[in-house]
Amino acid sequence: MAYAPLKGIVVLDLTQSLAGPFAGMLMGDLGADVIKIEMPVTGDGARKWGPPFAGDSGPTFVGFNRNKRSCAIDLHTAEGRAQVIEMSKQADVVLENFRPGTMKKFGVDYETLKVHNPRLIYASISGYGQKGPLSGWAAMDLMIQAISGMMSVTGEPEGRPVKAAAPIADLMGGYTCAFSVLAAIHERDKSGPGGVGRRIDVSMLDAMITVLGQSVVATTISGEPPERQGNAHHLMAPYQSFRTATSDFVISLTIQKRWAALCTLPEFTHLFDDPEFQTQDQRNTNRARLCAEMEVIFMTRPVDYWMAHFERLALPAAPVNTIPQILQEAHLAQRGTLLEVEYPPGSGQRYKVPGMPWRDVAAEQALRSPPGVGQHTEEVLQQFGIKPAGGRKAAAG
Repeated sequence: MAYAPLKGIVVLDLTQSLAGPFAGMLMGDLGADVIKIEMPVTGDGARKWGPPFAGDSGPTFVGFNRNKRSCAIDLHTAEGRAQVIEMSKQADVVLENFRPGTMKKFGVDYETLKVHNPRLIYASISGYGQKGPLSGWAAMDLMIQAISGMMSVTGEPEGRPVKAAAPIADLMGGYTCAFSVLAAIHERDKSGPGGVGRRIDVSMLDAMITVLGQSVVATTISGEPPERQGNAHHLMAPYQSFRTATSDFVISLTIQKRWAALCTLPEFTHLFDDPEFQTQDQRNTNRARLCAEMEVIFMTRPVDYWMAHFERLALPAAPVNTIPQILQEAHLAQRGTLLEVEYPPGSGQRYKVPGMPWRDVAAEQALRSPPGVGQHTEEVLQQFGIKPAGGRKAAAG
């Protein structure tokens, strides 16, 4: 059954790139009327991130802007600013992810808009937050991965720090924003008609510090910075990738009964009585020798052999897939993990995009594919009772 728990909630999405559009898309998935405010003609700058391209837009835009309508408005003009102010009077939420201070220059900051709509929830996503010594710094996902310490703990022990392959700072910022907005809507609405909105200040750096919780707490306990472990984990072993005769796989044997289960396999029985591997903390302390000996064993057989045994023993393990391999996984098809959207609009060209892990409270499929620049300008302005200057038709981009 499809749900739309945010039906009736109007969101003005002034964001671009990734963190903000992801937050807006999540609310659109949940049934909100999300209106993407874009620059006329050029639109969201993320449209040009590529190749590859679907029509005029790259994977970032196509993957993170479903369930929205696009309205072309230029905030650099007095007319554009007046239009956004008028729309905000009837909106529930405004999202923006510009550098702190930018929206005030445009005249559409929270202090301005809340005068017209005290119930407005105004959420800002930025690299470092709206206040603090670093708040004025420009930021993208890469900067936040670097300054947060994430890169320092990612990569091989003897290699250079590296970023995560996925834009984890952007995505965590978007998740944090959407979660916060939902809480603010609940707070406002349970207070009745007199309930007021609020300003929400989301810092991607704050979100990344939360992601790094294990490393942060370990550092405060030990006083020492965690070292890069590659595909291993500095708090437990064996918990890492191993080579086999055919390809890599990963395992987790971090509790005693799982270690004991592994040692029922003939290839590993000799490790069970080794005095250096008796307890979890001993295995972690002596991880170098332990994992070297285990990999020698794993390399004698193909990955399918080991996966079959780990599955039989109910031990956590998984093959190291490529993206094409996981996209062909039957499990994803059965669960509906991937969705299809059309882009460009009306082209008939359809592409697989990440679906909705929140599907149990959302529509099962995208109700709207990603929009073209300004595709819905006229209908959106009419919705808010706004007439384009001079009585001319609103440009569709």
